[in-house]
Amino acid sequence: MAQPPLKHLLSLGRSFWDAQVLLTATNLKVFDNLQDFCNAKEVAKSCKLKLRPTVMLLDALASLKILEKKDDKYCVSKGYAPFLLSTSEKNVVSILNHYYYMYADWGSLKQALKTDKPVDRKDRSAEQFYEFIRGMDNLTKFYKDRLIANIKTDGVKKFLDVGSGPATYLRDILKKNKDITGYILDLPDATKVAKEFLDKEGLLNRVKFIKGDIESADFGNGYDAILMSQVLHSLTPESVKIAFNKAYNALKKGGKLYIHEFYLNETRTFPPENVIFCLNMLLHSNGGDNFTISQIKKLYSEHGFKNIKITKFKKPYTVLLAAEKC
Repeated sequence: MAQPPLKHLLSLGRSFWDAQVLLTATNLKVFDNLQDFCNAKEVAKSCKLKLRPTVMLLDALASLKILEKKDDKYCVSKGYAPFLLSTSEKNVVSILNHYYYMYADWGSLKQALKTDKPVDRKDRSAEQFYEFIRGMDNLTKFYKDRLIANIKTDGVKKFLDVGSGPATYLRDILKKNKDITGYILDLPDATKVAKEFLDKEGLLNRVKFIKGDIESADFGNGYDAILMSQVLHSLTPESVKIAFNKAYNALKKGGKLYIHEFYLNETRTFPPENVIFCLNMLLHSNGGDNFTISQIKKLYSEHGFKNIKITKFKKPYTVLLAAEKC
């Protein structure tokens, strides 16, 4: 049942309080000190914090049910532990750290609305970019199977992953298809993270790398399939057209281009998280935006692709479109 308007407004207005409790604790590595019950003094010492505010932080986390508190000792709540302990394969620490670093950027929303320009991120550290790329794996590892199940790999020998980031999808595709050679086109700092993951899984020797951005890089040619997952929304309208054109030219006849994106309904008001994400792209890209499904279909048609197939997913709301070079 929806909240009454006043309660909704006031709750929404202070929601950043709760977010900062979680994000700050994550960034300070508080949770790794709370795998077992531990007192505030031990946490403060380990995280190099003062005792009084540490008690406040831990009590706040307990009030949010993220921690359990017993006799002045704290422990990560059982249901949350797999996602907050950095030793867990299910952890989402990197994406939470990415949100932590974005917090100040959202304070510049008013300026972005007045100027139609993103925030200045020249001082973004290598650590922040590293957490961003690893954060993409944090998110996609939970729903990668649904996407991969809709990518046809029969007869595929050359597979190009554009804007691969941590290579989450490509790694699984390679593991399931021993005859495929993978290609990754991405920026050097992103490919560095991809190489870490690929090397860990023994797949590095099956991947070739094309460093650069979509506008400047040579895609190569002869691909049976190309994937662009969560790439288009970060590009200018001009760069989106370049991406489609280069992909078409790089594919074999009959090859498929797969586009995976957050999507908007035709009134651009649903799903809410995707609508609000448009403002995130206002803050963090030069002209990036989300698309309606009909807009992506039009881009396919304008660039010569045929036989468009659409697969919609929920929670998170994304869409996978596939079309052929005829």
